[in-house]
Amino acid sequence: MNKYTIEFLGTFFLVLIIGLSQNPVAIGLGLAVLVYMGAHISGAHYNPVVSLAMLINNQIELKEFSFYLASQLLGSVVATYFIMLLGNDFNVVSNTNDISSFFVAEILFTFLLVFVILNVALNKNLKGNQFYGLAIGLTVTAGAFAVGNISGGVFNPAVSFGPSLFSFIDPQVVGSNVSSSDFFIYYLISGIIGSVIASYLYKKVYS
Repeated sequence: MNKYTIEFLGTFFLVLIIGLSQNPVAIGLGLAVLVYMGAHISGAHYNPVVSLAMLINNQIELKEFSFYLASQLLGSVVATYFIMLLGNDFNVVSNTNDISSFFVAEILFTFLLVFVILNVALNKNLKGNQFYGLAIGLTVTAGAFAVGNISGGVFNPAVSFGPSLFSFIDPQVVGSNVSSSDFFIYYLISGIIGSVIASYLYKKVYS
């Protein structure tokens, strides 16, 4: 149960930092801190596509994956509520008109994020390293700077789940930049593709 509590808290604070700051440096540093907070308990996924990669690489079982996913999505919903409570529009999630650029950006940098995570977390040559949190956080920061104006630089379907759910309930409640379709049509699909490619490439390279 502790690991799912950490996944909820980590995702909650990650989404909260993203929604309130909308700043790549703050987001990367925040993620790094949260990774150090929870890695020894849950693995510090805070992201459904990271959990998917761990499932593919036999680090968690299917039942565990479902609990990780539920914890992360719930964390996103609660965080989105607090973002709205504090008076912020959720302007990180992108509603771009250039769909092809959006998918290319999210797939490329989701791939990079997951591949970095697998290397610093699972590679036996890096076992026991203390830079894993910074490596993960800096990857997100670099990706957000690189493609934030194209796709929002999300690389995490959980980030879009809360805003999408509230937008489905009331399209005006989280701001005009969010659509109820963001999670399922855009971020979930692109995240899964990037994660699966990274996971099987990691298995191929290090098998």
